[in-house]
Amino acid sequence: MRNRLIAAAFVLVLGALGSAVPCYAAGGSTELIAAVKNVSTQSDKLRSMMSNLSANQFHLVNARSVLSDGDQAAFRASIKKNASDISDLRDTLTHTTVTGDDGVVIPLRKLLMTKNVTIDQIVGVYVGSDGQITLFYQ
Repeated sequence: MRNRLIAAAFVLVLGALGSAVPCYAAGGSTELIAAVKNVSTQSDKLRSMMSNLSANQFHLVNARSVLSDGDQAAFRASIKKNASDISDLRDTLTHTTVTGDDGVVIPLRKLLMTKNVTIDQIVGVYVGSDGQITLFYQ
């Protein structure tokens, strides 16, 4: 749990330094696998925030950048075991809108496209207690 909190804090610090949706490697394979295993709970947290989301709350982490060769099997097993919950998360993200820095409301899909990420690539989510949202993709 301590490592997850440290990783989340690291993600937040990097997010504050980057653009609206920064792409960077943060955390580690342990945090990624935990995000996939807890995708249902984290998706519920995201849904509870849906009425007031801004673009700068979202941060992206490429799963490939944090997975070691030894963690690949555990990651694939987590993806397979939680496939239904990941599909549910993706459905939620499809209907998610965010307010940009300019005050214009846009679909999250368009925001992700600016970083060459599609909703179908999302495999996990972590919602921090401060409202920051990390989307893990592959």
